[in-house]
Amino acid sequence: MRWLRLMALLSVVVPLVIYAIFGVVGFLRATDETDARVSRSLRVAHEHASKVMATSEAVMEKAYSLVNGKNPQALHSIEAFLHEELRKRTVDQPQIQSILVLDAQGRPIASSRLFPFPGVDLSDGEYFQHHLQGRPGAHLSKPLVTRTSNERVLNVSVAFEDDAGKFGGVINVALLTSYFYDFYGDLVADEPNLAVSLFRGDGEVYTRWPHNANTPDRLQPNAPVMQRLRAGEDSGRLQGFSPIDQKERVIAYRKVGDYPLYVSTAMRLNVPLHELFQQLALLFAMGALPVAALVITARTALHSARAAHDTLQELEKETESRQRAEEALRQAQKLEALGRLTGGVAHDFNNALMVISNNLHLLKRTVPQAGMRQIDSIARAVKSATNLTRQLLAFSRRQPLVAEYVQLQHKLPAIQDLIVPVLGSRVRLEVQVDPSTAPVFLDLSELELALLNLSINARDAMPTGGALSIQVRNAGPRRVATTGQEIEMVVIEVSDTGSGIAQDDLDKVFEPFFTTKPVGEGTGLGLSQVYGFCQGVGGYAEIASEVGKGTKVSLYLPSTAPRAPRDEPASDTSFTPLGMSLLLVEDNDEVAESLVPLLQSLGCSVTRVDRADKAIYLLDEGQRPDLVLSDVMMPGELNGEGLARHIREKWPAQRVLLMTGYAEQLARISQLGFDVLPKPCTPQMLHAAIGKSAT
Repeated sequence: MRWLRLMALLSVVVPLVIYAIFGVVGFLRATDETDARVSRSLRVAHEHASKVMATSEAVMEKAYSLVNGKNPQALHSIEAFLHEELRKRTVDQPQIQSILVLDAQGRPIASSRLFPFPGVDLSDGEYFQHHLQGRPGAHLSKPLVTRTSNERVLNVSVAFEDDAGKFGGVINVALLTSYFYDFYGDLVADEPNLAVSLFRGDGEVYTRWPHNANTPDRLQPNAPVMQRLRAGEDSGRLQGFSPIDQKERVIAYRKVGDYPLYVSTAMRLNVPLHELFQQLALLFAMGALPVAALVITARTALHSARAAHDTLQELEKETESRQRAEEALRQAQKLEALGRLTGGVAHDFNNALMVISNNLHLLKRTVPQAGMRQIDSIARAVKSATNLTRQLLAFSRRQPLVAEYVQLQHKLPAIQDLIVPVLGSRVRLEVQVDPSTAPVFLDLSELELALLNLSINARDAMPTGGALSIQVRNAGPRRVATTGQEIEMVVIEVSDTGSGIAQDDLDKVFEPFFTTKPVGEGTGLGLSQVYGFCQGVGGYAEIASEVGKGTKVSLYLPSTAPRAPRDEPASDTSFTPLGMSLLLVEDNDEVAESLVPLLQSLGCSVTRVDRADKAIYLLDEGQRPDLVLSDVMMPGELNGEGLARHIREKWPAQRVLLMTGYAEQLARISQLGFDVLPKPCTPQMLHAAIGKSAT
């Protein structure tokens, strides 16, 4: 066995050593070959660019001799002669698009291409402004597109003087970038996978072969060549990653004459390496397969058994994971459907509550004092129903986040009424709040949902009954891991006497979709919501558990300074008359029938319509109420939100107040800049909102 193992080892090691030596030698050879091809192509491209620039200089010198030292008026008088002379110089020069002579004001004197040249003002050109400022020498422009023929060119220009020795104008030779592009295409045909570029010293690219849609018009400052140019190196060879496609290339570049013009050639290093890898693959196929057969034969049975065992385990894990994911998805879909159903029911229920509330207010003004006892009882029932709707929306996560200062000493009894029905008769609930507990700043509905989730988990952990304890107190200064700061905290400890959680699972319980319950009995979202709620208010959550003894979840929430309790709105029926004209847009007849007299009792004159288009018609006819009061959800092309947007665009000064029974719309509409009231709203809230809109 030892000899067989040694032979098997040598049969692998020896070929690998041979492959490694062959690969290193091949890599060095491929790198040298790439360098040679890039350098050879650069010499050809540089020589071509140098000849083109030398020819352009000769043509420019001839034009210079024709116009330098001449009177401007005299030059304009021989435009035809100059045109013909310039044309002769470009007939056999395909690289030259045109020669253009401009006077000191930037007006064309003569062109090799057009006669007469259109009377345009070219003084705004880059090259003209360069020479107008008195800068010496020739100027190489950035890539331009000609105004007459829409051809891409690079301009080489020089200034000349008039008969008084002052600035007389500019001679500009436009070179076609397509001429270079075509030449580079022929050059690359002999050198596949080669890229050739012509660019200015500041990175402006005149042309590049090959060209594609992702090729930038300018080299990035972090490009390898640009870094070398900033270091003062006018020529060189380097290896680096192109910022265009992030591919490694061998790059060579060189400056053309005294111009800030550069030619570069580049080739991807992986092209010759690909050929090397093909050779290695062929060698491997010829030598490695027999060796591999010897090794594989001895291990096939063991590997097959191990593979089958591992596959079975993975299949079991995958099946369980899929079941949990599918169950979590079904539960999430149920929650979403419940939320939508609850939101719709709450809207209609809120409309009904608003009808009752408005009519109660009107009855208080008209019914004799002997009936006030019954009316107050109905009012308390309306308030209780409103709180019930809010709790339903909180459970279905359709209630918007509205942070407020909360005294847990006062709010936990109401939350207790929400939790008791969930626990059932077998679980005993105990709530203790330290009277000195500081207030917290949070959304009460989110706290209710967190405590509700913890209560459901505790109930499921105590199928035969037990006790659930909620204790609240000041926790003193605590360090928050996310910020590293110590802040004063209030802690809510929720403890049960249930089955507990294994220590190995405690680090995972706050993760979404993780649950210790059997498939189909839990989504794994409850504790993740609790953790997210605590983090959202700047606190954190901790959990401690012991199997068989129970679980304690501690919610640490930042405390705030005590505040004076906010006065509840007065419940009397007397208000300061508003004296305003209102346009009421409400499609529900029962709501409107209760709302119109209520608004009239507040001192408002009311015009009611049931559609947004009718309201727009009245506004178009010139009726301008002090306030447009509209429901959000209405039939027709425009709902209340669309009506508000239309009024804002057409009549910016018109004031608008919206009402909605959909709780999730409140925050979104407020973010749009519109005032919005929740349904049902009390007469006090309605009076305050209308009065606020008048200021």
